[in-house]
Amino acid sequence: MFARFSLAASIVLSTLCLAPGARAGATLADTWIEPGSGMEFVLIKGDCYLMGDTFGDGEHNEVPVHEVCLDDYYLGKYEVTQGQWQRVMGDNPAEYAHGENHPVESVMLTEIDAFIHRLNRSSGEVFRLPSEAEWEFACRGGGQAVKYGTADKHISPHNAHIGGEATSPWPGTAPVGSFAANALGVHDMSGNVWEWVSDIYAADAYSKHRRHNPRFDAPGPSRLVRGGAWSHDGHFARCSKRHMHCRPSVRYDIIGFRLVREVPRLSTRQGEQ
Repeated sequence: MFARFSLAASIVLSTLCLAPGARAGATLADTWIEPGSGMEFVLIKGDCYLMGDTFGDGEHNEVPVHEVCLDDYYLGKYEVTQGQWQRVMGDNPAEYAHGENHPVESVMLTEIDAFIHRLNRSSGEVFRLPSEAEWEFACRGGGQAVKYGTADKHISPHNAHIGGEATSPWPGTAPVGSFAANALGVHDMSGNVWEWVSDIYAADAYSKHRRHNPRFDAPGPSRLVRGGAWSHDGHFARCSKRHMHCRPSVRYDIIGFRLVREVPRLSTRQGEQ
């Protein structure tokens, strides 16, 4: 004998059976702007990809190459700027305070946590630092087998802010978006400033990653930054490069950040219906 289900029960079941990260009755906008700060976000459609040193010229902590799968998320189109930081926090800690469109740097992780807390409280959204896996997927233009997060997938001072002041018109950081975006419409994934991610550093983290939305958070003193900086050569700007041993309580004038905005589930907000 077959069980009978009401229409209401069927709707509930269909909602419960959505894939992770999916939302009922809504279409995600390709871009989104946080109204208080003006930060722009790009929708990153989740997928599976091979994470790590797929080119064989990386370092010991970039292996094993392994498949990871991500849900949808929004990622900052640019590194967080000095102007955006000042609108939220009321100050500008940057060493290279050359204009509000330059990336904010010289911020400790505790200060970034406070910045995120204020944004979350005022907006009702959920912002956070990206995981390593989310950051690398976006740098690779959606998980492609590319080495650099640039428009043409190569690296030079002509398409990314790298190599030091001798090759640059800027003393220190460049205004965000000074170079063309990568395949996802995201700028400066290679070069300009290193970017904090949320994972704790471990040389063997990749051997311990789960497949779905991995994030390594075992106890440890060191944190990770990604993407290279204006002060480093192109090898450091590879998408798979993991720069470790950055102490979260120290200010670095070559490290900034960009944020993830989590996909709001079951949202009926205007522009996302």
